[in-house]
Amino acid sequence: MLFSNKKEFKSVFLNHYEPLCNYANNTLNNMANAEDIVQEVFLHMWESRRTIETPERMDQYLFKAVRNKMLEFVRAKKSYEKHKQASIENKLADNNISEISDIYMKLEQINSSLRHLPPKCRNVFVMHKFNGLTYAEIAAVEKISQKTVENHMLKAIKILRTKLK
Repeated sequence: MLFSNKKEFKSVFLNHYEPLCNYANNTLNNMANAEDIVQEVFLHMWESRRTIETPERMDQYLFKAVRNKMLEFVRAKKSYEKHKQASIENKLADNNISEISDIYMKLEQINSSLRHLPPKCRNVFVMHKFNGLTYAEIAAVEKISQKTVENHMLKAIKILRTKLK
């Protein structure tokens, strides 16, 4: 039996708590986590006092128990961070797939709608919106007036608006 009474447990706790916390804090660089770990070790000792034999050297036993608890803590933290990162990456991948799918669908709608435009109207629209040509440049290439280019653009926009609704 580890402790015969509460007074014996309290004595061990008071004598070892601070050095154990300092030991854990030196490793973890976080006093709150260090204190939690030391408290978990003492809690486990109290709950298991009837089944644990009294060690020859209590200080060695406690430091080893704290070291093992710190290893568990670090492993759990790494596992949590790994899963958290994987979750973030999955969300990003899902969002990217969704966005790419949406963009692809919109491009398909635009291409389909462009096919419904009259050929001259479609050429003028593509030259202006996709190739970046000005109305004057389009007029020179197509050998039509700028007003005709403007009319083709207005017609294309009107048709595309109705098709893309």
